[in-house]
Amino acid sequence: MKLNSKNLSFTRPIVISLGGILLGFLLIATLVTLNQRKDIIEDYHQINRNFTRNLAVNYTASILQENDYILDRAVRYFANNDALNRTVNIDPKQGMELMMQLVVLMPRVSSISLVDTEGHYLRAPHLKLEGENATFDPKTRPWFVHQASSSNYSHYTDVYTDFFTHQQAITLYRPVVSSDGKLKGTLAFHLDLASMGYTLRQMQSPVQGEYYVVNREGKAVLHPDTGLLFKQLIPARLMDKMNNGEGAVYDSNRHVWYYYYSFANPDWFVVFKVSDDTLSALARHESIIVTWGFSLAAIVIVLFGLYLRHASRTVLMNIINAIKTGEVKQAPKLEAMLSKAIISNKERELTYVRQATIDALTGCKNRRAFDNDVAALMKEDAAFSLALIDIDNFKSINDTWGHLSGDIVLRNVAREGLSLLQPKGISLYRYGGEEFAVVFEHDHQPEALSLLESWREAIAQRTWREDGMQVTFSAGLGKWNREPLDQLIITVDEALYKAKQQGKNQIVCSDVI
Repeated sequence: MKLNSKNLSFTRPIVISLGGILLGFLLIATLVTLNQRKDIIEDYHQINRNFTRNLAVNYTASILQENDYILDRAVRYFANNDALNRTVNIDPKQGMELMMQLVVLMPRVSSISLVDTEGHYLRAPHLKLEGENATFDPKTRPWFVHQASSSNYSHYTDVYTDFFTHQQAITLYRPVVSSDGKLKGTLAFHLDLASMGYTLRQMQSPVQGEYYVVNREGKAVLHPDTGLLFKQLIPARLMDKMNNGEGAVYDSNRHVWYYYYSFANPDWFVVFKVSDDTLSALARHESIIVTWGFSLAAIVIVLFGLYLRHASRTVLMNIINAIKTGEVKQAPKLEAMLSKAIISNKERELTYVRQATIDALTGCKNRRAFDNDVAALMKEDAAFSLALIDIDNFKSINDTWGHLSGDIVLRNVAREGLSLLQPKGISLYRYGGEEFAVVFEHDHQPEALSLLESWREAIAQRTWREDGMQVTFSAGLGKWNREPLDQLIITVDEALYKAKQQGKNQIVCSDVI
């Protein structure tokens, strides 16, 4: 009788089975790794789009709105009675003092021009005209509003060469129109783009990249590196593709992504530039963890297969020996269990969430949290009061003691406010720059003014490390009467503006204006 020993072998079926398992495992591991890489890159696209939106909404938009708000208030002042003519022509000395006060309130404006329709002007700070600059005609400037083009809206000029500094500049301007519709002149804020771009240096991006603001032509108007202002940073062919409110555009020539958020007025784009190599490196870094996990699992499978092959041969030899000797007291049991463990883990740690709700510098809630909380109160028709707080002379603090001291002031003002408000469950928000907001819900409305006064007095009496530093704040307070949020903010802002006009370091309620 011919004996085919291969039919009695455990080795062949075990090797074939383990080979099939290992091959299937490797195919699954490859597909999972490739799919995970795609998901990781898409996640980073979303993180970068969210960062760009936050940079636009929480920083750039707040600066533009602040400038536009003060311009609107100033235009209203000069439109009343004969204020513009009195400032420019009748009493220019007092007019210069008034405009210099306005310049102090505008930390991101280098100078201000006020012009009547005849071309008579006043510029603060005043620059003496000499040589070729002896004659200045404001009517030739791009920010001068002629009768035919007058409107009640603010405008931004394109990039032009300033007559006095001979440097490229951008100006925010608005016509001064009386209540009877007569054009009286133009008020222009000449923007300090270097100062506006300085804060960008302190921004922390989720991945390595560049962030800046460009105009429709792709030239930088705000940049952490002031040497790149007005340089062509994005090709025109890519700017033509930025036709949505926000999105991303890929430059196949330079292998970079441009994440953008656009504004209508001005026609600017907040851009976050990230190279394709950076995204690939991030995806590779996160994928390698899973790859090592799959590799370790494959090694375990191979080692287990070798052990199973050896154990099966040993069990077979023990069974043969038991048959020969008849000793079954320790009859082996074939209990080797083949365990397959295919681990498919997609553990990704998102260090940057879609919308942060806490301001990193002050520890207060941020502007987005404010918008969400107030919207919820309005939706529930819940009574509340709103306070807007602005640190007095904050630009002078930054200019005198430096931006680091300015940050210390912001943190300590916020800390005093939080210590008073948080125990009572009242939220404090950083509204933008040196401005804070407090929402007093129904239960806390009666004590709103007293809490604000306690906070104000604590700041006014505080001793600072810097010699000669005195910090105060002014505030406006008003109740919500079911008007739209924009109208409520305007009302409370007017109370804040009144507090500034009356000498600062005080709180004004909107119902007593």
